[in-house]
Amino acid sequence: MEAQRWLVLAVVVVLGAVIFYRRTLQARNHQERDRQSSVQAENLARSSAENISNREDRRLAGMTVEDRAWEQASLQRDRVAQAGTRTVEVTPD
Repeated sequence: MEAQRWLVLAVVVVLGAVIFYRRTLQARNHQERDRQSSVQAENLARSSAENISNREDRRLAGMTVEDRAWEQASLQRDRVAQAGTRTVEVTPD
């Protein structure tokens, strides 16, 4: 009877160790997947920002002096228009 108890205890301890080991592996794999996906997302964001920057550089390189002057004037008109819509008149009631 005593031997059976020791055998059952040994089986329970081994099963517990196996369960613990598998959960540890699952957690480690999950953390690795999260790390890889965050690195991929960071690389994608970085490459998107680089693409936008490169596109803007190519756009500016292809502009003539007249194009740049027109763009600056257009941006100035837009700023003036936005400043006009931002002013709010407060009238006493």
